[in-house]
Amino acid sequence: MREVTTKRTARACVYREQLREIRNRKQANVIHTMLKQWCINVARSKVQPMKAVARLVRSHLKGICAWAQTRATNGFPETLNGLFQAAKRKASGYGRFSTIRTVIFLIAGKLDFSQINPHMAGQPT
Repeated sequence: MREVTTKRTARACVYREQLREIRNRKQANVIHTMLKQWCINVARSKVQPMKAVARLVRSHLKGICAWAQTRATNGFPETLNGLFQAAKRKASGYGRFSTIRTVIFLIAGKLDFSQINPHMAGQPT
């Protein structure tokens, strides 16, 4: 039994390394073809956890190929969303959208108020 487990673990490591190699490719069409073939190979194996990964890859194949083309992440929109959520919490109690929008601009705008109020810069004038 231990020998079978060791073989399956080794096979899972091979599959993981194959995914790394695919990820390092630059052409989206090559990545698409290689991922489809990888999913077929993993689906035929007896490594159950990797079969789950293959199903996940197959279900997100279009998004993975889009990422391969642009290498863009959703970090910036997530940051903006965090700022908006903070602004909504700070503006709670205000019913009008214009007030919430003003708070969002104040938080996300990183405005320099030192021209208006010298104490904002931390150094009194």
